[in-house]
Amino acid sequence: MPLLLVFALIAACLPVEWPLPPFGPERAAALGLTAAAVAAALGLAVGLRAWVVRAVRRDPLRRYEVARAYNRGRRALFYVNVGTAAACVLGLGWGWLVQRELVVFWHGEARLAPFAELAVPLPYFVLLVGGWLIHYDTERALHRVLTLGERPYWSRPAYLLHNARQFALMVLFPVLVWLAQQAVARYAPETTRSAAFRVAMLAVVPGVFLLMPLVMKALLGLTPLPPGPLRDRFEALARRLNFRCTDYLVWHTHGASANAVIAGLLPRVRYVVFTDRLLEDLPPDELEAVLGHEIGHARHGHIWLYTGFLALSLAVLAALWLFADQWLVAGTSAEALRVRAWVEGFGSWALLPPVALVAVYLFVVFGALSRRCERQADLFGCRAMSCADPGCTGHDATTVLAPGGAGLCPTGIRTFARALDRVRDLNGLDADAGARGPAGRAWRAVWAWVRAWQHGPMSRRIAYLHELTGRMGAEPRFQRRLFALKWALMLSLVAALVALGEAVGWKELLDAL
Repeated sequence: MPLLLVFALIAACLPVEWPLPPFGPERAAALGLTAAAVAAALGLAVGLRAWVVRAVRRDPLRRYEVARAYNRGRRALFYVNVGTAAACVLGLGWGWLVQRELVVFWHGEARLAPFAELAVPLPYFVLLVGGWLIHYDTERALHRVLTLGERPYWSRPAYLLHNARQFALMVLFPVLVWLAQQAVARYAPETTRSAAFRVAMLAVVPGVFLLMPLVMKALLGLTPLPPGPLRDRFEALARRLNFRCTDYLVWHTHGASANAVIAGLLPRVRYVVFTDRLLEDLPPDELEAVLGHEIGHARHGHIWLYTGFLALSLAVLAALWLFADQWLVAGTSAEALRVRAWVEGFGSWALLPPVALVAVYLFVVFGALSRRCERQADLFGCRAMSCADPGCTGHDATTVLAPGGAGLCPTGIRTFARALDRVRDLNGLDADAGARGPAGRAWRAVWAWVRAWQHGPMSRRIAYLHELTGRMGAEPRFQRRLFALKWALMLSLVAALVALGEAVGWKELLDAL
């Protein structure tokens, strides 16, 4: 969950007065307790590694069962690591130690050093990198038995670089942008009041979406898909679907991931990325269906929609927070005074609820929008491989597929459904496997939704497509409802922003942004 992890790190970097360790001497206690907590969490990772390596060595035939158990263990350790880091900051004195030690004197006043906030979640970073070092042996052992030694695995440094690149792109990059703004506000507050700075802050979200493809290509080491039959098929499909992009890129993961992604608002800086395992393990027609899915995101304007939604949502939430702050400051009623006293009692801790509110809002509202857009892209992937006959029973070499994705037929739907099913198997996304009893199945279903909050559980997406082959009329109804939802959501955000802007004052709102 990279997006939610971003907000967790931002919350850790807020100027909150973190509590002292539970006993003294404070500096030694904070260091000792934090080190002990981190060591205990890393010990769990070492235990998981030992079990996996021993299990596949004793019985290689259990490799799929062990791989599924390992994936569940890794997911559980993620939450253990986050919880451990939170305990270090909130209860063991690590956050207090950072704010006490990493200070510089500026104009005769002690201030936190630039970007020193990033040391507050340092226990999590240590657990993250330590986990990579530990799990390398685990994943290499699983790789050997799952591929029967047919695909080479990368070296430990290359494995670490691969994980570090992903983390830097998906998590650290937006956190650093936020920390840069905090550093400017702390050391050059007059700059934050300039019109140029305010415009730059307003342009952060669209700017990130616009520049992300260029950053992604360099940071992840992506390479162009070499000339050949597959590239020719991709280019022919793009022409038939009236799609343009800069290039088709390969993400070299040594078989660690089977995925595809599209990035870029404009065709001149737009890339479609395929991982090496996806290109190796999917047949050409299913790869074309996956490309059709990614093209669907562009054809339906999803990247533009996400950019506008996030920018408007953050502006509305900032205006809402400013409105509440103005009400508390200027309010003279008994209720306003009581709420103000209650908020002031929290001190700097009152900075945390807004971040939590944004994270919950994105998880619920953006998640719901994103899942529906993902289904819309799934349907376009089906259309990419469909002919104009809605009742066709199969395609052959003479079949002409519908230009522009105008057709939808059972064969195209089944082709894309097979591609999704294969991607699910390659990535080990078997959320319902092993559930015992109604309670266990219900828990696994809920957990599958939480894990796939942006895309929806793969099993549900596949089941929907299979159902669609028997009721083709459901697709136009879905498209109409999603169209209405998009417009209602965006117009509601615009109306809320206008109303709140009038209520709090546009100048004050621009200052807050």
